[in-house]
Amino acid sequence: MSAFPVTSATLIAKIRNLGPENDSAEWVRFWDSYSLAIRNFAAIKGGEENADDIVMSVLGKLVDVLREGRYVPEKGKFHSYLATMIVNEVRMAHRRECARGAGRNVSMDAAGPGDSGSTIADTLVAPSVSQDEIDSDWRKAVLQSAVEHVLTRTALSSRDRNIYRAYVQENMPIGDVAKKFGVSKNSVSQIKTRIERRIVAFGRELVEREGASVST
Repeated sequence: MSAFPVTSATLIAKIRNLGPENDSAEWVRFWDSYSLAIRNFAAIKGGEENADDIVMSVLGKLVDVLREGRYVPEKGKFHSYLATMIVNEVRMAHRRECARGAGRNVSMDAAGPGDSGSTIADTLVAPSVSQDEIDSDWRKAVLQSAVEHVLTRTALSSRDRNIYRAYVQENMPIGDVAKKFGVSKNSVSQIKTRIERRIVAFGRELVEREGASVST
C-alpha cells in the first residue's frame, strides 16, 4: 500500500479562514488525517528523539502557511509540500545541533547549503534530499500511520491487537503467539488477515480520496 493522507480543497479553505484563536473541527480533522504520518516521517528523516519537536514546529508553521495562502495547489500536491516542510525543519534542527557542537552562533535565517550565505555548520549537514527520496520515505511513514490507525483508532479487541503486534511487529513465532494468548495457530492467522484487510481498506480509502485532494 502506498497511499497518502489527503485533504480536500474545502478543508484547506476552511482552515485558511479560521481566526487565530479558533480551535475548530477542521483542525481536528486535519490532525486526525496527518499527525501520525507527520511524526513517522519526522522520525525517519530526523531521528526518533527529535520527532515530537519537529512535529510541533512544522504544525506551528503550517498554521501560518495555510492562513496566509502560501500553499499554492497548482504547484503540487499537498502531501509533497508538507513532506518538504518536514525535511526543511529537520535540516534546520541539524544546523542548530552542528552550530552548538562547533561552539558557533549561527543564524537560522542564513542561506542554506550551497548558497552564498552558508556557514561552516552547513558543511556538516547531509546533502540535499531528492524529491524521489522524500516521496519514498513519506510512503513508508504513511504505511506506518495506516497500521497504527487501525491498531489504535478502530474497534479492535485488546486481544486481537496484542496478537497482531506480537506476531507481525515483534516477529514472534506463530506457535509461541498461540500459546501465549491461548488460541489456535489458525486463529492467529485469521486475526492477522482480518487486521491487514482493515489496513488495506483504509489505504484504498485514502487512494480514492486522492482524486478529490488538493492537487494538479
